[in-house]
Amino acid sequence: MALTITNMTDSDTKEVQRLFNRNIEELHKDRTEDERKHFKESYTAARVKRMLKNPNSVCLVGREDGKLVGYVFGQIFGETGHIHWFSTARKQRGKGYSHQLLEKALSIFQKKHCHESRIFTYPDDHDMLRFLEGLGFSKRVSLEQEYLGISLVLYVKELTKLPRAPVKRLILAGEAGQGIKVMAHALANILSKLGKEVSLNLVYGTAVRGGEISAELIFSDEKIEVPFFDKADICLQLSRPVRKGFKADKQIIEESILEYIERVDKETEDVVPFKREAVDRFGSPIFVNMIALGRLLNHIGIPIDKLNFSHGLPARFLEENVRAIKYGYTYKD
Repeated sequence: MALTITNMTDSDTKEVQRLFNRNIEELHKDRTEDERKHFKESYTAARVKRMLKNPNSVCLVGREDGKLVGYVFGQIFGETGHIHWFSTARKQRGKGYSHQLLEKALSIFQKKHCHESRIFTYPDDHDMLRFLEGLGFSKRVSLEQEYLGISLVLYVKELTKLPRAPVKRLILAGEAGQGIKVMAHALANILSKLGKEVSLNLVYGTAVRGGEISAELIFSDEKIEVPFFDKADICLQLSRPVRKGFKADKQIIEESILEYIERVDKETEDVVPFKREAVDRFGSPIFVNMIALGRLLNHIGIPIDKLNFSHGLPARFLEENVRAIKYGYTYKD
């Protein structure tokens, strides 16, 4: 019997969700029902259908004699192809189907000019670790359970050789009280745990109380030689700028300040009503920063669907903060 691999379509979503849910029950059988529910909610049939509309999604299904027996959920962020989840049905394992599905996804990443592929997995899943190493992946970094509530390892496969590691530059800008400092430190910690070199500078306005605050963050796989920059790759702007606007290739803008921002091409703007969504969805403007953090994690390609934030956020409003991060991450979906 041969495996037929095709792009996932809307008509596949219910079958894929059933197989995905069985995989979660198998993989997390020792966890609580609430924890398994957390993972399942990331890939409901409705959300998968929204993912399929994203041109950067790489979602595949494998069929044996017309029956769906495997799937891959992947997405391209910048020059990196991320494998979020993949599996085959228990009865069809041992036939090389997972290998074929992953090879197909990797070939798509290469055609779309990705320089590497990344996948998070679990350190005690030794069969998976050997499988990934057989495909040419190598371990990059470990995340301990104390950090985000679950132990993970990051495996990376180089697809094309780069002359040097890319450097990403971010600006987070707002006013005192919006949690810019908290958000910047949280993001820097996540990136450093992923093995990145990180530089963070906080810049305050001259006001004694309130006033403007911005965070300039740089991250790279290699040593950062110059921790300053004139232009960012991404700028998150939450409040009306007091000084001259920030230069960036991509802007994430709070909707209510749009008229005060030096506009760039609409294709490079992500306009989000952070304040309104925080109040309407979560009942308070204090969740602006968590929604914005989720949006930033999406733009820089940090997948959150395998992470449990219960150990990385304050206990107060924990559930709401986690929901706000997830909401910001999937907002445009």
